[in-house]
Amino acid sequence: MNLKNIKPTSYALLVAGLVMLLTGTYTDNGGFQLAGGMLIFITLIIALGQANGKKSAD
Repeated sequence: MNLKNIKPTSYALLVAGLVMLLTGTYTDNGGFQLAGGMLIFITLIIALGQANGKKSAD
């Protein structure tokens, strides 16, 4: 596992998901919480694939 293989767009999506999750938590908006959590989960799967060296569809 090499964290240097993770693309900057994956980090950006992770930050965006975290902002959505925190915004939903602060405003008590369940839709934002769900969307942020799903975005973080999907981005972590993509980032782990990139770190393991698997080719992604570009």
